[in-house]
Amino acid sequence: MRLHPVSGLNKYGCAPEPRDALPVGSCTASSPTPRAIRAVEQARHKLLRALHDDKLVSVSHELMRDIRVDLARELSLDQVPGVQVVLTPSGTDAEMLGVSLALRDDDRPLCNIVSGPAEVGSGTTDAAAGLHFDDRTPRGADSTAGEPVNTVLSERVHVETIGLRDDRGQMRPERALDAQCRSMVEQAVARGERVMVHIVSHSKTGAHAPSLSCVRAIRADYPDDVVVMIDAAQGRISRRGLRAAMEDGWLVLFTGSKFYGGPPFSGALFVPPNLASVDEGIGHLPEGYHGYFTAGELPTEWDEGRASLSNHPNLGLILRWRAALSEIKAYYEADSGDRYKVLRAFERTVPGAFAGSDCISLEPAEPPVDDDGSTPLLESKKTVFSFYLRPGRDEPFFGAEALSNIFMWMNRDLSVCLPDDQGPLREILAARFHLGQPVVTGKSRDLAMLRVALGGPFIVQLTEDARLGPDLDGRLDWLAARVALLRRKLEFLAQNYSRLGPSLQLDALGADR
Repeated sequence: MRLHPVSGLNKYGCAPEPRDALPVGSCTASSPTPRAIRAVEQARHKLLRALHDDKLVSVSHELMRDIRVDLARELSLDQVPGVQVVLTPSGTDAEMLGVSLALRDDDRPLCNIVSGPAEVGSGTTDAAAGLHFDDRTPRGADSTAGEPVNTVLSERVHVETIGLRDDRGQMRPERALDAQCRSMVEQAVARGERVMVHIVSHSKTGAHAPSLSCVRAIRADYPDDVVVMIDAAQGRISRRGLRAAMEDGWLVLFTGSKFYGGPPFSGALFVPPNLASVDEGIGHLPEGYHGYFTAGELPTEWDEGRASLSNHPNLGLILRWRAALSEIKAYYEADSGDRYKVLRAFERTVPGAFAGSDCISLEPAEPPVDDDGSTPLLESKKTVFSFYLRPGRDEPFFGAEALSNIFMWMNRDLSVCLPDDQGPLREILAARFHLGQPVVTGKSRDLAMLRVALGGPFIVQLTEDARLGPDLDGRLDWLAARVALLRRKLEFLAQNYSRLGPSLQLDALGADR
């Protein structure tokens, strides 16, 4: 991914090395930690030795197998017999494998129902229809976004979508979303189609839809007609929730690059035993899939599927997943009680810091669930706060273009733009905050939100980094002070946006990581 020649950051606001910025943008992407870099270096040295010994392909396949095994173990998926893990270049690519599994052994066309298309991966609806979603495939081949990956397959699939928000950007009621989903399923089955229903389990702004109770009722009514896929690309789903999905027979789309802080483009598809047995697997993959996947990414038991793909491995995927796995492992090795305290503190700190602001308007959120004995930890804690921003109380909210600029400015030291006598303001503008990128919520780009998100690596840092405070309470006090400073920088940029816009050009700020 290209880095800006001056800032050294990519389009997600991340660097290829650790950064001194408050890392509250995990809902978009994260810069690597030293831990992840060490894991990548270890894997890279293994690959270099294999290349020297002329064993690159076999060693790469072994590393891919080890990643699948390690991922299943770290997420407790190995506790459900028969679950298969498939590695994918991204969560979006995993959609195409889900389509193949849903169509397998069924001659009917497929109605693919995608929830919240504006709040999941940008290419999800194309991939869900068996279409290219970029002008280049992960294997480096030229492609045309919107054109079929495989004509025979794409002719059997059509996509219907459920919008989560109304034209004003407000979340639609759960009952309305559930009713629309059920109506779509009923109509598709009546047309003689098979159906794949997507549950978005934590969208970019934290939404969940349709409800689990709705989907379970649909599956009970149409057990032979409906396949369920949970879009858990944000990774904000507990191990208990993943196991429950596997036991229910639902596919799960997953990435190690959001909550867990691994590099972008580390995707996976978790396949329950009822959809792909160990003996049969996914079967022969359609021509065109070789531009997206390699044999080593599929389970070793899936002989037919592996035979239809290139044996040459995706080396970048190996390195990215080794980094992501190091973060997943560190998260679950951290004391669970301390992790709980950090999650609870974040839920209090952000709303408390933003309360009463004339510029910041938090999106309303359901109160968190307190009973952790019966509720999975990650699903029951709010780790993403979405908010609108405006210059003042009676001013309109900023659109996506302005928020993109503010997103960039929040991530940079702006004190270089100040005269020397601006002491108090200098601390505010010098602080760097990596936020979640803007998400368009209205009918046009004139209405959008920024996001503050808590991720696994930051949770681990707060539980153990003595530089932030002598104990956990002290480190949570440090967090509260940084979030308060974040508010002050946001408000300054919002209130002064019209006069700052022309002068705060990225190229003028110099390299700053």
